[in-house]
Amino acid sequence: MFGAEDTLIAEIKGETREMTTHEGPDGRFRDRLELVEANGSLTIKNITADHAGLYKLLILSSGSTLCSKFLIYVEGVFGADEDEVKSVSVMEGDSVTLNPDPAKIQGFILILWRFGDPVIAQINGNEASYPRHTEIFRGRLQLDQTGFLTINNMRMKHSGLYKIEVLQRAGTSNMKFTVTVYESPFAVDAGVTDMKLMSVKEGDPVILQTDVPQLTGDELIVWRFGDEGKLIAKHDIETKSPPLYDETDERLRDRLQLNHQTGSLTITNTRTTDSGHYKVKISSNKQTIYQKYIVTVSEPGLPPAAVAGIVVAGIVVVVLLVTAAAIGLIYHRQTIAEIRKYYS
Repeated sequence: MFGAEDTLIAEIKGETREMTTHEGPDGRFRDRLELVEANGSLTIKNITADHAGLYKLLILSSGSTLCSKFLIYVEGVFGADEDEVKSVSVMEGDSVTLNPDPAKIQGFILILWRFGDPVIAQINGNEASYPRHTEIFRGRLQLDQTGFLTINNMRMKHSGLYKIEVLQRAGTSNMKFTVTVYESPFAVDAGVTDMKLMSVKEGDPVILQTDVPQLTGDELIVWRFGDEGKLIAKHDIETKSPPLYDETDERLRDRLQLNHQTGSLTITNTRTTDSGHYKVKISSNKQTIYQKYIVTVSEPGLPPAAVAGIVVAGIVVVVLLVTAAAIGLIYHRQTIAEIRKYYS
């Protein structure tokens, strides 16, 4: 399947092994697709910027369903008959503004912005409008008189080809933008202004409470753990689907609970290996919130304050050892000086 609308472009029927490819509603895949029966691989021939975007593979069996996603980014030099394509990258949850050439906007009669083929925004005279059928952009678009289009709270599904058509008295001009939405494990670090310190005994639960009193329904919540920013929990409230948890990491498996009303994260049955840095980024159409937590999990019978005490005591011991060594060195030098003075 291709694009935000999940357009079916190729399929293999399990029982009959019949393979079928589809050209798409606008014909962009006509005579370009090749399926491999043995493993289900798909080849796209003679690829252009029109084929950039999100692809999904569904493998259905009697016992389970496997879903894989591929984000295709097309770059390079296109033929002379192709319009210039500008490449834009944006972090998931952030906003992006597509800036057409101002010289091509002056004196416009009508401006149309398209994502793939459907019109997602238009401006006729002084009035901007956003067609209702583009549900994936609901509440996200801002189009002004300069023709600049801003898309707020970006998701992976918004990756792909954007086109602007400008109708003027002299004719029609076109411009294209390929937009790539990506994840970054270090996104939270750039926005954090304060940290919360939390201590808990091993075995007890800990709640990493956000400062969001109530989610509004369009948020993207991303929780990360450790200095490497490992993704441990993610919830796209807008899709009304359940939260996703990292099942590949044994450390936190089956012990995370994400609150769908506030975005807070609960860690149950805590272990000492859960100690470390936790970060959350909550993006909505109106704002983006960053928060960071330092969690310390102490062993049973050892209060959290003692953990800090041990660290401090260790530092004191090191300081005392260094001081003693320095005193010994001074005494040693003084003794040698006295001996030399005696024999001279």
